[in-house]
Amino acid sequence: MKIVNNKNFLLAVDSLFTKKECEYLLNTYNKNLILPEKNSNYNYLYKDIEVNTFPFLEKLNKITCLYREKYPESDLVTMPWKLNYLRFKLFKKGKSFANFHSELSKNSFHRFLSIQIYLTDHKCGTEFFRTHKTISSKIGRVCIFPAYFTHTHKGQPDIKKERAIITGYYTFYEKI
Repeated sequence: MKIVNNKNFLLAVDSLFTKKECEYLLNTYNKNLILPEKNSNYNYLYKDIEVNTFPFLEKLNKITCLYREKYPESDLVTMPWKLNYLRFKLFKKGKSFANFHSELSKNSFHRFLSIQIYLTDHKCGTEFFRTHKTISSKIGRVCIFPAYFTHTHKGQPDIKKERAIITGYYTFYEKI
């Protein structure tokens, strides 16, 4: 695992997942995909993933620990947080979530951090508005960043081939 970005609360690491593991994830989740509602702005097919059934959960725990180590202030928030949501997304060639957006909205105010797992190689990626930084789509690369307006971003399309990623959210929760 090699850190490729560790600035502005954006952590990106290479090789958290091997090519073989990414192929396994593609083969596992690229079946019976759902087409979003006709009137939505979503340009992808998807499948929601139960976090507890994700086959490489220990790797996600490892990157979560690394994020906490690099950004200890993330644990100073007043509520506990954990990985609570994963979704496989398949973008057809030339398609992406091309509008700048953050992951926080009136329906998703509990989101704290976003995670992206890149399953395929492309000459495109995730572009961040404020920093003008692009995290390239590279097999096995994982990126974690805050879900807030400070990390407004958009996906860049690949006009030559389909692009597959897994996205997710760390959310606040109440201890019972």
